Amino acid sequence: MHRLLVFDLDGTLAGIGKEILPEDVEELHRLERSGYRIAICSGKPVSYLCGFMRQVGLEESILIGENGAVFQFGVELPPVSFFRYPCQEEALEQLRQMRELIDRACGGEVWYQPNDVVLTPFPKKEQVFDQIQELADTHAADLNCLHIYRHSDSFDIVPKHIDKYNSLELLTQKLSLSARDVIAYGDWINDIPMLEYADVSVKIGSRLEYEADYSFETIGEALKATGREIL
Repeated sequence: MHRLLVFDLDGTLAGIGKEILPEDVEELHRLERSGYRIAICSGKPVSYLCGFMRQVGLEESILIGENGAVFQFGVELPPVSFFRYPCQEEALEQLRQMRELIDRACGGEVWYQPNDVVLTPFPKKEQVFDQIQELADTHAADLNCLHIYRHSDSFDIVPKHIDKYNSLELLTQKLSLSARDVIAYGDWINDIPMLEYADVSVKIGSRLEYEADYSFETIGEALKATGREIL
């Protein structure tokens, strides 16, 4: 039996900006009662994940925010355990440079998610998406320590050594587990690293071109399959 279930949030465990469906919450409780530990690994900050998962009401949640940069155990504030993935100074400097580029080019047309490490700009207008993408492409040589993920509503600009693969590797070490204990669920390109790390990969929906071990149209179908001799 696998021991750790790791879910992306937006587009996987819930619709973008939506709540988890009540029937899916029930399935998460069933899985926790069955002995699985449940983790959320998202581009959102852990403060957001904390409030979100508090409403889900699991006995114990593991929160991984900012695409693997920040970790929290439980939903209490202040947290019982909180730590950051080690970050290279060169990458941090390039994050500062990218923010300066965006601020100069886009002015007040961007809202920044309040992160601890990663830079997540939300463009307020559609054309600003292309402006930020052009900045990333034009200055790619100067931003060589960063991954830039474009989403439907934002960008995640992340140090290259921080991703969902490395974050799960660190998490399993801390839990005295290994990749063989992990099932991962995702729906977009920034989820590919954790899908590759996990013993079993599960793709939700059809927008990601990736050959996962299992694919389901909805998270509800995937949750029902988990632990029932199907997945």
